[in-house]
Amino acid sequence: MKLLLFLLFIGIQLSASSQIVNIENKRLDGNKQGFNGSAELNLNLTMNTKQLLQIGDKIRIGYVKNKHQGLLITDHSFVKSDAADFINKGYEHLRYNYTLKDSGRVVYEVFQQGQFNKIQKINLRLLFGTGFRFNIIDQKNYQLSFGTGFMGEYEELIDNGNSRDILSTSYLSFDGQFSESIGMNTISYFQPKMIDFGSYRFANETHIRFKINKYLSFRLIYSITHDNRDITDVRKTNYFLKNALTIHF
Repeated sequence: MKLLLFLLFIGIQLSASSQIVNIENKRLDGNKQGFNGSAELNLNLTMNTKQLLQIGDKIRIGYVKNKHQGLLITDHSFVKSDAADFINKGYEHLRYNYTLKDSGRVVYEVFQQGQFNKIQKINLRLLFGTGFRFNIIDQKNYQLSFGTGFMGEYEELIDNGNSRDILSTSYLSFDGQFSESIGMNTISYFQPKMIDFGSYRFANETHIRFKINKYLSFRLIYSITHDNRDITDVRKTNYFLKNALTIHF
């Protein structure tokens, strides 16, 4: 209990920038028809020994009509202090899903994504892909899904030129509610080049959630990404560990 209180009030965060965008926990509930969405904009200016400017946005717009689903997500973060950029990253993701069978277990997916991440020296990454999602387990408390397909990628790296590749992309997603107070969500992505499976990207993001009482809940979030390419001044493996306390009212 003391450890939990320490995490709640002090918090821990080891952060790095992810190269694979996880949109699994932003998917739509197919039972809710029509449009839905949310938007978050922030602008912060701090002045002490230096001026710190923070700008960000998070937008999610979804549409569901019977077997058709559309999803648009944007997420941008800019942090600037005088002439230095500490964080400069963002992405937009557009996805269309079509459920092939009435059971909802087989879904055809098409997606497009644009991304930049100055920390990882990604000046621009453009993706266009397609594939299938298989809902292996779809119960009230447990869901297990597997997706596979391929995508074309155009990438411009700062100081490292540009490239065009065809990649295989697969993911495995699990969400479980083990009891009234404990649940978990985890997803893993694997993206190797079609002509060279030894060149790949891997990512995992895991959320463990705890319901403390009817008013409080707590999440522990761990994310790790690995890109086995040799890119000057860029770490191959990045991770973050953080916690979040939510108040319900």
